[in-house]
Amino acid sequence: MESESMEYRYLGNSGLKVSVLSFGNLTSSWDKGAEEWNFQCMDKCIRGGVNFFDTAEGYGLGVAEKILGNNIKQGGWDRDDLIITTKLSPVRFGIQGLSRKRIRQAIDHCLERLQLDYVDVLYLHRFDPEVPLEETIRIMNEIIDNDKAFYWGTSAFTPQQISECFTICENNGWIPPIVEQCEYHMFEREIVEKDYVPLFDQYGLGTTVWSPLCGGLLSGKYNDGNIPAGRLENNPFVNFFKQRYDKFIGSRKEEAVKTLTGLKALAEELGCSQSQLALAWVIKNPDVSTAIVGASAPHHMDDNIGAIEVIKKLTPEVLTRIEDLLGNRPAPSMNWRTFTPNPPRR
Repeated sequence: MESESMEYRYLGNSGLKVSVLSFGNLTSSWDKGAEEWNFQCMDKCIRGGVNFFDTAEGYGLGVAEKILGNNIKQGGWDRDDLIITTKLSPVRFGIQGLSRKRIRQAIDHCLERLQLDYVDVLYLHRFDPEVPLEETIRIMNEIIDNDKAFYWGTSAFTPQQISECFTICENNGWIPPIVEQCEYHMFEREIVEKDYVPLFDQYGLGTTVWSPLCGGLLSGKYNDGNIPAGRLENNPFVNFFKQRYDKFIGSRKEEAVKTLTGLKALAEELGCSQSQLALAWVIKNPDVSTAIVGASAPHHMDDNIGAIEVIKKLTPEVLTRIEDLLGNRPAPSMNWRTFTPNPPRR
């Protein structure tokens, strides 16, 4: 089902090819009328060459998985052409966390809601400090052995936690994770561009990055530095959103407005939307396997998919101009072998 207009990359050190743009249905988990427009979003995605669809048991406490399962059945698409992923959370689902007992039960419930025999990638949706990591990884391998998932990954794990996963797998002859799902966008760069670089180099780790538009803050709707009217209504993640707004715009409004309006002017010069520019910039990074986008209306997906055409416009000159606007490139780690201290004063 590959499309000539879409770009595809291998997901980490695996043979699984994914579209560089993917669709996540978090936003549909709290909207009672979401199932129909979520289907329309999926249809637009598939027509545009998107093959990767992400959800989680925690999105609406299973509602998002049910919607995704119903949409797949409604569309009648070939399951072999779709890459479906879900995530298991250590919180809000009982006291067993990511234990062997809980994961065994959880995967069956996920598959039942999705109406599928398997998922392509199963994530650990945050680290569970109360369960031995070796116990969790053992059951993830058992799930793969039983063909209920083909690959596994992590979400929001630290570099140290991911490295420990690989060490445990190497010591036990187990299948290691192939992917980390982390936040990455123009305002949040440290994780992907600095912290995870050794993991990319050593293990070939893939990334399925979330919030490439920073929850809409980079879409152009916040260029005056204010939250649009109605944005916080009926939003179950209002506290999380306000924290991000305060961090990236509210606490530095004058500087943020200058950056955002500069991005808008550059986008207009390139003949694209500000959202497309921000998405294309994320996808341009070769360490990004796919960028997960959401939507609250089907027409948003048209704009998102259009970002693919913008990638070719990101010349070295344009990327330099973006860097000048952002001013937040992470400093590389110090190489103490080449460090030269200041000479002593005489």
